[in-house]
Amino acid sequence: MYITILYTILLIVAIYIISLLIYILGSIISKTTLPLKELPPVSIIVAVKNGGNALPKLLNDLKNQTYKEPCEFIIVDDQSTDSTKNIIKTIAQKNKQFRYTSSINGDKKLFLKKRALDAGIKIAKYEHLIFTDVDCKLKPTWVESMANCFSPNIDYIIGYSEISNPSNPISWFQKIDLLMMMVAGRATCNLNIPFACTGQNQAYKKYLYKKIGFLNIKSIQGDDTLFMQLCLKEKIKIIFNDDKKSFVESRIETNAMSFIKQRIRWAADAKMIWTYNKGYFLIFLSTFVTNLLLLLSPIILLINHNFMQCLYIIFLIKFVLELIIYIVGSIKLKTKKNLMIFICWYIIEIPYVVFMGIGSFFIKYIGWKGQKVTD
Repeated sequence: MYITILYTILLIVAIYIISLLIYILGSIISKTTLPLKELPPVSIIVAVKNGGNALPKLLNDLKNQTYKEPCEFIIVDDQSTDSTKNIIKTIAQKNKQFRYTSSINGDKKLFLKKRALDAGIKIAKYEHLIFTDVDCKLKPTWVESMANCFSPNIDYIIGYSEISNPSNPISWFQKIDLLMMMVAGRATCNLNIPFACTGQNQAYKKYLYKKIGFLNIKSIQGDDTLFMQLCLKEKIKIIFNDDKKSFVESRIETNAMSFIKQRIRWAADAKMIWTYNKGYFLIFLSTFVTNLLLLLSPIILLINHNFMQCLYIIFLIKFVLELIIYIVGSIKLKTKKNLMIFICWYIIEIPYVVFMGIGSFFIKYIGWKGQKVTD
């Protein structure tokens, strides 16, 4: 029995190490897209829940887009209790590119952000849809760069999100953590086995939503990674947008609890991916088990001293491979490297991954923007 458990654990760790090697291989690859001769008209959709403070900045970023082709900005009020609704309606009256709708108009079988997005997609005029979040900062070239990735054979675009100017230990950790996730997403996409994306920066064609929708996604979020996994079953072509002109700046977290809640929501999607992609679920499981094993190493030392040498080797291999991913990813995505911050992230990552994995089982108590999931 003991030997069986030991071999099972080592097999799971081996899966994790293989996944890191996959990320390295995919990170080395660079794919480019040829500029389109004729850019498509696009609909940009943003769901907003009590975003009155951040919304004016986003609206200004959208107004300053350099895109010359027809485009509309659909801002969906997700039943906000602050000034969000009034802000959207005011700009919609002044600028015809902006359109207001409410999540109330979304499918009643949906809830939270997915219902809000459904309401926006329903009224979108154009086939090509681009998405971001209210607390993101957009470059003037963002729409143009994302739209330029569309072609007759490309249906889904994964955009890059980053933390540009971290100001405290939480945001520094957030910066490295988000970068590592984005590098992994880019790597697997380059290998034609994409596994993750973010609603902060993504785009897809409307026919995909009409065909698949959100109704089969039983998650608090699921409008990005889980939706993309369902789309993959349609044998679509997905690319990662490497163009720096398309990069989106994510909200900097200065509050530890806010950051933890966000990451637990993301972990909840990872936990549910078994239903959508069993191979990637094994990778997520191996990530959790490997970090749990390292976290429990002091206890393991008391039980079996001989196993500690194996744990040291796992710790070292994990460090070297993740460092390579960090360096290669930083080079490819043209972002500055900081090895000391990476080392701090690596040490904290071990208990962090375990905590997020356990926390994902309590997602219904966290909700989204103050809204809770009901059974």
